[in-house]
Amino acid sequence: MKALISFGEIKELLRSDKGVKILFAAGAVLILMLAFGGLFGGSRSKTADPASGAAETLERYESRLEQRLSDILSEIEGVGNVRVMVTLDTSEQTEYGRSADMRLSVTAPKVRGVIVVCDGGDSVTVREKVVNAVSGVFGINTLHISVSR
Repeated sequence: MKALISFGEIKELLRSDKGVKILFAAGAVLILMLAFGGLFGGSRSKTADPASGAAETLERYESRLEQRLSDILSEIEGVGNVRVMVTLDTSEQTEYGRSADMRLSVTAPKVRGVIVVCDGGDSVTVREKVVNAVSGVFGINTLHISVSR
């Protein structure tokens, strides 16, 4: 069986700026998958196929994100009781190889925005901590995060 890409081609790719960017992006995706490992299991094929109830699966995915985010944000000093709403920009994307049975990659849905309502939301310090935490975990611009009481 012939490899899709040779070792020499990989070395050449890593010497270029584009290759370094690809490697960095792949590493970031791997870190996110490890951090949110429990979120990605079980429903990948369902969200990739609209006929199989993707909307329901997407809602469950949003709900799990909201619960995990609520749990961790409530641990931040001053936050207190917290409710979270996460909106997704895209559904899960699956890239297939030459054969329809060979899945090359699965990209998790992208977060569009987050609303956080918490007891400490009227504190500038708490808002800053929450915005930084949400921005860091989802990699979204702070303009897409709203925190209030």
